[in-house]
Amino acid sequence: KQWYQRRVRAVPMKGMFGAVACVQTEDGTLQWDPTTDEEAGGQCSYLFVYSGQDMIYSHCTGQFSVDQYMLVLQKGRQVAVDLWAFFREAFEKLLKKDVKFQMLLNPKSKLR
Repeated sequence: KQWYQRRVRAVPMKGMFGAVACVQTEDGTLQWDPTTDEEAGGQCSYLFVYSGQDMIYSHCTGQFSVDQYMLVLQKGRQVAVDLWAFFREAFEKLLKKDVKFQMLLNPKSKLR
């Protein structure tokens, strides 16, 4: 069947990816989604790209310990999970307003 002929029950998120950026300041605090100025003033910076909960790329600059990296990696994964939840919720709200999508969900509806 064509994709538009299948009954859709959930928002498919396969193939999507998102990046999480973080800067660690001199005092050790973590700044998520930093501005360019915050990034320039940080001790080290981290960039993680996730597909779902799987990290597919990381880029780090500056000096940091393995423990610091693992801590930021763990927190970054949680930020990515929150990011996916936001994407899914925003996308579902958008699709609820889309008449064509609603016709796919309920082919016998009177929206036609």
